[in-house]
Amino acid sequence: MSKDTSPPAFPGGKKWIGTGAQSGHAIYETYGGMSLRDYFAAAAMQGFCSARQIVLYGDAADEAYRMADAMLKARATHDPS
Repeated sequence: MSKDTSPPAFPGGKKWIGTGAQSGHAIYETYGGMSLRDYFAAAAMQGFCSARQIVLYGDAADEAYRMADAMLKARATHDPS
């Protein structure tokens, strides 16, 4: 599997993990969110399951990522303006 370079689907977030013992300030852990590729693959998998076509695809997870890669490729060729 190649390195996922797609942008985050839900960028920027932080989770409260506690309060500093001495400062009393809140401490947060930041995260980048799910990648857009993973989001597209999850949506494809959901479609397979809802259409009950999962058995037709053999390895549905691989097929879902192939579809996600196709979506990212199409997205890159379209002008956002």
